[in-house]
Amino acid sequence: MIYPKVNICTDPTCPSHGQLLRIWDKPKHVVFFSLAHGVYEGFAVHMHCRKCPAVYYPNYVVRGGIREYYDGIPDFVQVSDHKYVERVLLEHFTMLSVLSWTSATNAAHIYHESMSGLSGSARDTPRYQLRTEHTWDGFVVLALLRDAKLNNSILQVPSGGAQKDRFDLAMRARNERICRSGQPEFAHWCQKCVRVFPDDHDGVPRFVDCVITDGIDMGRPCCGVHNCTGELRTPQDHWCAGHASQARFCVVEGCCLAHRDGSRTCDGHSAVEDHHIATGKALFTLRKRLQRAQVAHPTDAIHPDAPADEDVEVDIPFCPEKPSEGNQRVRARFGRRRTHNEQLIVRPCGIITSRETFYGAETISQVCHMLESKHLIPGSMPRYVFYDNNCTLYKFCEARSGESLHTRVGLPVDVFHWTSKHKKTDVACSVHCNPHRFPDLLRPDNTWYFNSSRAEQTNVWFGGYHAIIREMGAIKYAFFLDEMILRKNELTRVKLEGEGATPGYRDEIRFAGGAVQ
Repeated sequence: MIYPKVNICTDPTCPSHGQLLRIWDKPKHVVFFSLAHGVYEGFAVHMHCRKCPAVYYPNYVVRGGIREYYDGIPDFVQVSDHKYVERVLLEHFTMLSVLSWTSATNAAHIYHESMSGLSGSARDTPRYQLRTEHTWDGFVVLALLRDAKLNNSILQVPSGGAQKDRFDLAMRARNERICRSGQPEFAHWCQKCVRVFPDDHDGVPRFVDCVITDGIDMGRPCCGVHNCTGELRTPQDHWCAGHASQARFCVVEGCCLAHRDGSRTCDGHSAVEDHHIATGKALFTLRKRLQRAQVAHPTDAIHPDAPADEDVEVDIPFCPEKPSEGNQRVRARFGRRRTHNEQLIVRPCGIITSRETFYGAETISQVCHMLESKHLIPGSMPRYVFYDNNCTLYKFCEARSGESLHTRVGLPVDVFHWTSKHKKTDVACSVHCNPHRFPDLLRPDNTWYFNSSRAEQTNVWFGGYHAIIREMGAIKYAFFLDEMILRKNELTRVKLEGEGATPGYRDEIRFAGGAVQ
């Protein structure tokens, strides 16, 4: 039997405020999914107030069309009208996702096959089955309740409407807050990511810290217009609401003609579509689909029958939108455009402070804007930023009027990349971005103090989610990745404590040295 957390009316405007509640109806017959005891049946009690229309459920109170969750995190989380999942089981599912890239679908399968304790005909009874939407809703509610507890707030969501849309506003609010302010570990520091220099003059130690930024090629469906950040109505759409009119036109890039009825191209580009159709039946395409079905972290998000290539390049004898002479190669997009990459900002100790989605490409201007926008708080900009293409970033900042990032922040290149991939004849590479130029980064024995390869190492873990997230919508995509980073950071912090790195949070840091020349 499970009861509401409160037994008195909590509405201060109600005449019966503080008085005992009454049982709403007969206890509802429900199913509990637990970690230690498997699946079992029970009852859930609903209560109501005599004077106000509020109804009190085990996890929340419904008042004025709004579900207001109780403070704290309940032992059992409601995921549908008649199903409750134990909190420790949801934590287990979340850790499976963090440590082994387990999707919501696979988590439900794992529970049903090895943890439910069901036998005989009960295994095939829908009432006793945990489905994908249940594990996902449980994951979302648990994450939102944890977030509300961390921020001393109350989770509120609409009581009506479709279940799949119920948490969108709350998820979007958290997404926007993390995008603006970074992860909860944004102000993290420890002995592995901050170097302390004792000061003999005034007795105040000076600090030097650094971050590493790097991108990883993974993304979700987005609007077909280059660099458009408008959200799609569903992940299956090709255009956002603002560019829906583009659906009338030929899919060949640069073509402004309407497509033929029942086709995706105009009359002049019919050969491109014929090539696309023929390619879809080709043997090498079938091989790609087989490889896709055998990805390292399989999930239902990638279907073997999905198009292997969403872009097509082909030579045609005549292109009505190009000059008659010269290159006749055209490019067409028959599938959906996807976001280009995820850009992470990582500390040398492994703590991920920020994430941002890049749409069209990983451009230098976007990287510069990300570094500036993620460190708006005075004193939060790190002293050094490692980036594989820092030499180009330095040139960009130097040529841009009013830009001072390259004078306030050291822009070294990772030692491996500087040794093997950068021109020593280029001034930016050989001088301004040479890691040997910055003595703060070297120990007395000439070894490197910071692990400048940490972002690439982190991307090995982060890339494991490519199969899970590739069909998610924008809100769900950002929420899931932010939660995975948050949980990963918690594990990393515990590991740092065990290693004696004394992790903490920065209050005020005085950087060593002056402006970088």
